[in-house]
Amino acid sequence: MKNETTFSFFILVLILLLSACSSTQEVDEELWQQALKIHDKALVLDAHAHPLIFQRGGRDDYDPGRATGNSQNDFITMKKGGLDGFILSLPFLDEKDADNPTKKILDDAALVRDHLNTHASLAELAFSADDIQRIHASGKRAILLGIEFGGCLEGQIETLDAYYQAGIRMITLRSDETDPIDNSDGHEAGESGLSTYGNDIVRRMNQLGMIIDITHVADQLQRDIVKASKAPVMASHSCARALVDIPRNIPDPILQEIAQNGGAVMTTFYSGFLSNDYRARSEEADKRIEEEKKQLEKQFQDNPAELEKRVKDLEETFKPKRADIASLIDHIDHGVKVAGIDHVGLGSDFGGTNTPIGLESSAGFPRITYHLLKRGYTEDQIDKIVGGNLLRVIQEIENVSADMRSSQME
Repeated sequence: MKNETTFSFFILVLILLLSACSSTQEVDEELWQQALKIHDKALVLDAHAHPLIFQRGGRDDYDPGRATGNSQNDFITMKKGGLDGFILSLPFLDEKDADNPTKKILDDAALVRDHLNTHASLAELAFSADDIQRIHASGKRAILLGIEFGGCLEGQIETLDAYYQAGIRMITLRSDETDPIDNSDGHEAGESGLSTYGNDIVRRMNQLGMIIDITHVADQLQRDIVKASKAPVMASHSCARALVDIPRNIPDPILQEIAQNGGAVMTTFYSGFLSNDYRARSEEADKRIEEEKKQLEKQFQDNPAELEKRVKDLEETFKPKRADIASLIDHIDHGVKVAGIDHVGLGSDFGGTNTPIGLESSAGFPRITYHLLKRGYTEDQIDKIVGGNLLRVIQEIENVSADMRSSQME
């Protein structure tokens, strides 16, 4: 149980919920109180978030132990929302280094460790499923490290070992010239299947006990990775293609294959992946912004500062209303129906996405529990979705790693 939860926490989150609801959306207060109790007891985990926030401030401005008006998942905001841990994706969004990605990622990992040492009473770096549970029991936030950056291995499989030693436990695989994990000769990238190099990466990640994230690769490559992996595979921040038909979302057959592999799909919060209506309105808004922007460029061609300000105002004026939490629950529902209750979770993509109304930060996580309860999910089912399934996947990956290492020693 989250031993730091108090009555003031319940009041605060209730106020947040009510402020996010329109006049036509009534909150069932009895159901809400039930949801808070379930949320308080659950282990709540987010499979994918970034270290920086809406404004790209840079490494010097990053302080996860300090809540600001723009924070999405600092340790203080996480505590308010009952978020017990997340996988933090490196490198920092605004400072990727294509020429030396390994050094950049390792430097960022060291910076995160420094912050965790500074805020040791609030959060701790986790390396395993056991660590997550131990840290949770202590009332602190568990932070795991992951990587989401193409070419992060620099063509060297041995780089995986360096990342593992640095505490990194998940890599979002991508195929490119530096790390060609697919056989893309004459084919659209990722549609030709897993290469020998890709197979070697999968095998080594299995041996080390690292989470293989297939979020950003094409369908055939996802299939091949799932098939090649001895351990469960995860899509850390994806939605259902059956509801929003875009390549970035996952089709039902692959949802089923991930489930058969023992893995899970973590439903992400990006409005454009959740809602067809939002996508349509976004496209229309982009057209209007582009038309107006051309006029502004002529009008303020000698005043770049004013032009930048006017363009920002323009984007603020025309940007569409974000999706609502119901859209997120729709995708979770679909994933449960297709893959099963043991194979769906949450992957916000905080710091890199346009979230649904009411989920502007991790303080909004209890709303997910409330809406799941409202849809008829039981407490046990909710426990799995909000964090239990991610913990299980991590544990099973570790078990496979232990078996593979044991076999090598025999």
